[in-house]
Amino acid sequence: MGGITSVRDEIFSKYDSLYDAEKKVADYVINHPEQAIEMSVSELSGQCEASQATVIRFCKKVGCSGFHQLKIRMAGELRRQEHLVTTTEISCSHMEQSLHNILSSKIEELQSTFQNFDAKQIKEIIDHILRADTIEFAAMGNTIPIAMDSVYKFNQLGLRAVSSTIWETQEATARNLKKGDVLFAISASGASRRLFKMVEIAGENQVLTIAITNQVKSPIAEKCDYVIRTSTREPLFHEQISFTRMSAMAVIDTLFLLLFSAKGGSYEKLSKHEQSVAEEKM
Repeated sequence: MGGITSVRDEIFSKYDSLYDAEKKVADYVINHPEQAIEMSVSELSGQCEASQATVIRFCKKVGCSGFHQLKIRMAGELRRQEHLVTTTEISCSHMEQSLHNILSSKIEELQSTFQNFDAKQIKEIIDHILRADTIEFAAMGNTIPIAMDSVYKFNQLGLRAVSSTIWETQEATARNLKKGDVLFAISASGASRRLFKMVEIAGENQVLTIAITNQVKSPIAEKCDYVIRTSTREPLFHEQISFTRMSAMAVIDTLFLLLFSAKGGSYEKLSKHEQSVAEEKM
């Protein structure tokens, strides 16, 4: 948990700049770290069908002097992960343990959220989104940033997505949705009266409604056509407090990637957007 970048992070940050043969080495090291640290240079090169020189070159590109140093760093990082036992403690007096606890809870949140996914349901949602003329993301309070990020991502793919930081505007937009459109109601509790009203309005207009929520037995979840259940572990640290957005953001990222793969012309749309953004960078 120090300031030194891990080998894994170095590999991911440099991955796009690696040659194809070096990427084979990177892929093996990422996916089989325990096996890699037990190998010699020749064994790893044989496993990856790459030359020993390629292995050494890869090691240097990810900040190591050679394969021996790569193995030492990776082994140390694996031991460090095993050393700390997860607890519910959060304290600035025990920073390393606290950071480990937070990381573990976040990993568990994401794992649980993905385990909740119903593949058939997600496929149906993707199909509805692709047929929709307009997709609205409705949210209140600390979930508004998720809605705004969703609009940004979906529009990058050429999908007409809308939202607002003002709830009155969100409700007005919901009234203008029509049959075949989609409304996402993002609410950790699933109990927002204003969001519930928007879901009701959308339903009256035969709009498909999708809840992204922690609570499947909530009023919003029970009113929506589909429910994507997210998970949180923050009550482990603070009772009655839920401030996480990571699980809901992971749902949006998942939908974005699936839509990217399913929607024709997505790559071209995204490339044009990235080129436009790149012109503003230093």
